[in-house]
Amino acid sequence: MDEELRVKREEIRKARRDETLREQKRLRIRMLIFCATLIFMFGMGVGFGTLLARAEETKKELSHKFYSNIQIQKGDTLWELAAEYMDYEHYRSRKEYILEVMRINHMTDDRLISGKMLIVPYYAKSRK
Repeated sequence: MDEELRVKREEIRKARRDETLREQKRLRIRMLIFCATLIFMFGMGVGFGTLLARAEETKKELSHKFYSNIQIQKGDTLWELAAEYMDYEHYRSRKEYILEVMRINHMTDDRLISGKMLIVPYYAKSRK
């Protein structure tokens, strides 16, 4: 009788253990599905947010780099020419622009001689 009782108790314990393991497995699957759903939703939100941001960006008109050959007038300086021909969208400073003008024209210093020709770059949608 004791043996039968012990076997029954063991069967009950095994059944409870099996049920507990099945419940834990179901809980893990639910948590995995929940986490996967959150990750999916976050990814979709980021993706659609990026698409909306791109759709809202204003289209910039393309500008092209051109070169103009100008005659230096008396009193002209590279600083003044930079103010007239450069734009801050393509150059960070007047100094950067002046250095490019000097490089293009093979100049070793910033002195200009009136009457001489000078090549200056500029950006525009069409040629001036």
